[in-house]
Amino acid sequence: MKRTERMYGVRIPVGGAPPTGRCRVASRACTTAAVFLVLGLAVFSRAAPAADAQVYLALDGGVQAGDFGTPVRSTLYSVTPTLGVVAKNYDLSVTVPYLSLTQSATGQSVTESGLGDIVALAGYALVAEREGGMSLNGALAVKLPTADEAKGLGTGKADVGATLRLGQRLGPVRLHLLGGFIKVGDPVGQDYNDVYLYGVGVSGTKGETGLYASLEGRRALVAGADNPLDVRVGFFHLFGHRYAIRATAFAGLNDGGPAYGAGLGFVQWI
Repeated sequence: MKRTERMYGVRIPVGGAPPTGRCRVASRACTTAAVFLVLGLAVFSRAAPAADAQVYLALDGGVQAGDFGTPVRSTLYSVTPTLGVVAKNYDLSVTVPYLSLTQSATGQSVTESGLGDIVALAGYALVAEREGGMSLNGALAVKLPTADEAKGLGTGKADVGATLRLGQRLGPVRLHLLGGFIKVGDPVGQDYNDVYLYGVGVSGTKGETGLYASLEGRRALVAGADNPLDVRVGFFHLFGHRYAIRATAFAGLNDGGPAYGAGLGFVQWI
């Protein structure tokens, strides 16, 4: 396995709020937030030794906004520290996001802030890269209901998800196919959709810099909503063997998710 193999990270959508009134919009905003907080947190195994596990710390910040086809505009800011360990064949991480959600309509706005849902993730190289360039990676994730349901920052229930990522190296680039399923916890009196997700992407590295682009979609959490679909791009750059910077940006293709968003993060290996 090459050190940069896991640059294209696994992304798990989680969380939401009861779909009543303004919380219906908050549900979609916070669900999509988790996609970028957890999915957008790519694991950089490049600095890890070939066989030994290496611990890292990361800090990511992001923003996303949209109206989800309603008169209410939602803007979500996030700050997410991550503690993780990555080795040749596996990676483990825990993210603890802090969220600030502002919803505006008819000249008025309401802001709620607080701890988001903590997410624990474990990934494993099911099939290490073979001579022909093919690899298969899997991941399991658990969302713990630490966010305040009353503020619209979470559902108050746990979610469990799994993903598979098939990679194929073609010369200097790598193609990716992503599929997954999330079992979403239902609060009392609510019936959320379980979520499937899918994506196709391409990535490549040159020197200490990597780039990727992808088309990604998922089933809507709330019945009757558009299934979110978006295009995203990102990059990372390594500074020696201890530090890295990463950034992402996306544009939504329908009203199922935010209209746009961006994130910036820093990684340090310990």
